[in-house]
Amino acid sequence: MSKRPSMREMLEKKDKQKGKEDRLEKGDFLALLIAASSTFWPILLGAIVVLALLIFGWNAIFA
Repeated sequence: MSKRPSMREMLEKKDKQKGKEDRLEKGDFLALLIAASSTFWPILLGAIVVLALLIFGWNAIFA
């Protein structure tokens, strides 16, 4: 029976070389920025909507 690989083994880079630093390629930084913003903005807007609903609900009940 084969042993399942651990999470660390699956995430670790396979072609590591001692003393060599990883460098980003030409469009990598832009791709990272786009991915981060496409994740961050919907979460931020969702949090604002939930907060607004709580405030409006509070005002509707106690005003």
